[in-house]
Amino acid sequence: MYTKYFGPISREELKGLESPSRSLQQGRLIAFPTETVYGLGATILNTQALKRLYQVKNRGADLSLPVQIANMDQLKFVATDIPHEAQVLAKHFLPGPLTLILKKNPNLSDLVTGRKRTVAVRFCSDPIARRLVELTGCPLAVPSANLTGKPSPTKANHVFEDFNGQIEGIVDGGEVEYGMESTLISLEDPFCPTLFRFGVIPQKEIEDVLHRKLIVHPLALTINGNSTFDKLRTAVRLFFSWDEMKIYLKLSSTSKRMIMSTDNSPLRGEHFHLNGKNLYEGLRIADCEGYTEVLVHCSSGIKKNVFLFNKLKQIART
Repeated sequence: MYTKYFGPISREELKGLESPSRSLQQGRLIAFPTETVYGLGATILNTQALKRLYQVKNRGADLSLPVQIANMDQLKFVATDIPHEAQVLAKHFLPGPLTLILKKNPNLSDLVTGRKRTVAVRFCSDPIARRLVELTGCPLAVPSANLTGKPSPTKANHVFEDFNGQIEGIVDGGEVEYGMESTLISLEDPFCPTLFRFGVIPQKEIEDVLHRKLIVHPLALTINGNSTFDKLRTAVRLFFSWDEMKIYLKLSSTSKRMIMSTDNSPLRGEHFHLNGKNLYEGLRIADCEGYTEVLVHCSSGIKKNVFLFNKLKQIART
């Protein structure tokens, strides 16, 4: 199979999306950018496309697929008994990097929901993603466009690394806005809103809008909520001072290492300049180029970025 590139696509002009949207209508798998990471899309109306989506990603059949809508009017096609809390959150945060778990519409395929009674819904703020869903004419099932267990893709070439020849197309919208996952909130019981994944939108902002505390589900304390980075071959280790890292380098055996930091490294070795949205890119580079370890200097800047710091702590090995 030949994987076709569409683009680069301008978010201002949005030209060139008719062809990938027709491919989606025909049951093909197309990757495209969202504001968080690149997603891999299939129409929710095509059973074979949904089965291939699971197969290509090597995704467990019991894991549901997030659904992207083009506007709030489409919500009724995938969810039911939509609570007032969902409308409140939508008013403040949507379109944007927030995923809502709601009771599923009975007509929605069990392939989308992993036979669960709920559905995870995204109303994305990226113009390319929204326009593709709109042109396709129905909501799309859109998990992240990576092999299960590998870092999420933040650029089109990351998708190509994982899926060249296995999917029909990649819409190249350049680098994504955030480079981290959306915040995942369950409103299955609207009286007990539950945080299932820490993400771009901070927990406190959601609590301020809902005027109540969120229950933090144990899954939120694992990497990506339900993903484990188990295909990442590079060990990630955290250090809280350059001196600490220097001692480790002296005492440990020689290996191919990458040093990550938000500031300049005083130590010799390959350096990757870390910012709030390129962690996954750095991990992909380290994995693809055969680095044994990634050593991260956790400066005050990293620790102030709560989401980034928590993600690093989840990935790191002791």
